[in-house]
Amino acid sequence: MTSEFLRRYYVLRIIKNPELYGLSKPYVTYEELKGALDSIVDKNYEDRLYEKLESNSKKTIKRDLEDIKSFHHIDIRLKRNHGYYILEQDFIMSDKLKEVFEKTELYLLHHHAHAWKQFVSISRTSLSAYVDMVALINAIECKCLIEIDYQGWYDDNRFQKVKNVFQPLHIKEINNAWYLIAHNSEVGIYSMCLDSRISSLFITNRVCKDPVEFNEAEYFKNSIGILKTDLQAVWIHIKVANHHFKYVENNPLHHSQIITARPIDLDTEYLDYNNERIWGELKLFVEPTYEFFMEILKYNRWVKIVSPSQVVADMKLLLSQMSAYY
Repeated sequence: MTSEFLRRYYVLRIIKNPELYGLSKPYVTYEELKGALDSIVDKNYEDRLYEKLESNSKKTIKRDLEDIKSFHHIDIRLKRNHGYYILEQDFIMSDKLKEVFEKTELYLLHHHAHAWKQFVSISRTSLSAYVDMVALINAIECKCLIEIDYQGWYDDNRFQKVKNVFQPLHIKEINNAWYLIAHNSEVGIYSMCLDSRISSLFITNRVCKDPVEFNEAEYFKNSIGILKTDLQAVWIHIKVANHHFKYVENNPLHHSQIITARPIDLDTEYLDYNNERIWGELKLFVEPTYEFFMEILKYNRWVKIVSPSQVVADMKLLLSQMSAYY
């Protein structure tokens, strides 16, 4: 993340939500905007990440507003003698803009993790000491090749060891771990966990001559987790008990999730799982990998797979094998 990007992020946030920065709506004058940016710099005066927020002349702000309009299609207007403002109809929270906001805020949380530790608890993630995330992201953007020595565990194609040159394609965080998706002509697209399995990772200055184009959303569109298999994606119908239905509705199991029936009795003081009125139903279009079953098991008896029959049978077999432990 560059300092210029962070400045544009704060310019948009301050003008869109001035009350969060002690300003009144709907207008933000240039002086108020400059003061809010300077205040953020003062609170982080020893942090170089914020140094460009001090570059906030009218000319720079004008250029930032043009960039915001170009990148995010948001028109920030200026009314003489009043200030900057955004019309409600001009502010569309697209999926791309929402992702920018969420990832910027997540980055700032991690960046300030130590200073903010008494206010915020962040999930533990596992990263190898051999990995420089910023340099690796830069390598992806510039399509530079990397040399990697990866000592796989059981989940990595049964202890597969990989030592080769790859084109890095994407970094994905899931279940408190970071994964690098990379391409090599011998193994194809391969996912590697950026933890102690990384024996070494060297970023070269060689640019890939025939780079592979990669679309993360398309590649993982039928997956839950990091696994890509040869399994056919199917519509899986799942019933969800009322007290957990709201959680799954607000935090979908997968982007394909469709609610097909809401619980008739959404709020009940007591839970009777034999009462059909407490069950809602949804469906997902996913590959039924073991990561999918792990996700379903997280919800205990609050969810149950209804169809297709093969997926139901696979879950029953898994549960019977687990119960045999006890």
